[in-house]
Amino acid sequence: MFGRIAKYIILLLLCVAVGVWFAENPGVVSVTWQGLIVDVPIALALIAFLIVIGMCAVLYRFWLFIRRSPQVIGHYRTEKRTHQGYESLTKGLVAVAAGESGEAIKHARKAQSLLKDPSLTMLLSAQAAQLEGDDKAAMRFFEEMSKTKGMEFLGLRGLFNQALARGDREEALSLAQQAYKIKPKAQWLAQNLFDLQVQQGNWAEAESTLESSIKHKFVESQSGKTQKAALMVERARAAEAEGELSGALNLLGLALKLDPMRVPAALMEAKLFAKTNKLRKAYSVIEDMWARLPHPDLYDLYQDLHGEADALKRVKLAEKLAAQNRQHVESRIIIARAALDAQLWGEARDELEVLIKEAPSARVFTLQAQLVETENNDMRGAREWLKKATEAAANPAWVCQSCGDVSSQWSAVCGKCADFDTKQWQTPPQAIRAELAAPVEAELLEESAKLS
Repeated sequence: MFGRIAKYIILLLLCVAVGVWFAENPGVVSVTWQGLIVDVPIALALIAFLIVIGMCAVLYRFWLFIRRSPQVIGHYRTEKRTHQGYESLTKGLVAVAAGESGEAIKHARKAQSLLKDPSLTMLLSAQAAQLEGDDKAAMRFFEEMSKTKGMEFLGLRGLFNQALARGDREEALSLAQQAYKIKPKAQWLAQNLFDLQVQQGNWAEAESTLESSIKHKFVESQSGKTQKAALMVERARAAEAEGELSGALNLLGLALKLDPMRVPAALMEAKLFAKTNKLRKAYSVIEDMWARLPHPDLYDLYQDLHGEADALKRVKLAEKLAAQNRQHVESRIIIARAALDAQLWGEARDELEVLIKEAPSARVFTLQAQLVETENNDMRGAREWLKKATEAAANPAWVCQSCGDVSSQWSAVCGKCADFDTKQWQTPPQAIRAELAAPVEAELLEESAKLS
């Protein structure tokens, strides 16, 4: 500000100095033209010269305005169209958010006609078409977006959502893989890709996606380990089916290191060791897992691998396995089962008395009914225990934590809701027990009828 004031003051002083100089040094300018002589004071001549220069400058500016007016008018019209186009684009997006399909399509078409850049309007047009229920038009726009530089990801996402909506999981998986190459750090995409891979049984690819998700902290580290263990069990199944027993055993060993409580991995590993004539290792795997988490399938496999026909020796095997975790409910149950088969009533009674008091369940009451019937030939007492069994808590099973589906066999993917690694060995919840009550009761009543 101060600089501009100083500049004007200096210019004014220069003008004053020039005026004073001309006043002190008067003179005349003579102009001769076709015999006419004009004498003009030098100050007046200078003023006239300045006026002529000013008029020339004005005429030049006017000539430039005339020359540039078509371009200026065209630029103004373009700016106006662009402004109207963005306004329509905004209104269209608002209409999509409000669910007004008609308004959205109208504004999308207007924006498309006003804006020269189709990348700005394709997304709105696709969303408006989806809102209208015109899947073919929406797909056309999304396909065009997937081929437009800078909009590939948006196009692939739109096509992916459409594939999921129509249930085409193979196409959805292909599109998710393409989109994942563009944006591997998109959490929603990583999760969807993983879900599709496990549902399609692409276990190795799913493991790679899971590792990337753990790296980007989409999945918590400990949860990632247990999920990876589940994937390795399924990979081991696939390897076993292809005859690659060594590879399957390696995968199962890694799975148990990641998740030592993974019973299905121990069961499969023990079976494969037995297949490869490594029975000692098979027994060791079962005993180690029993020490951590007893499971009835482990006991059944343990007896099958020993192949012992003598009932008393089977009791010894049950006691040996139970000793790894003696106070656990499953340990008491397997001893009671083996003792009943060997007609060791006292030993069976000791275990069942504790179970009835501390962990009553349908299978405990069923074993008690068997004891009462076989030891004392008490049919009425057996029927009473069987009746209690129909009213007791259901036997443990693999229960999906997402949908509550109950199954006798473990799998990484729930057969009902397709969620991954949601099966846990537990007593089914009350709501599910009600669904299972009819077949369980029928089975127990049939056994009761046999006792009669």
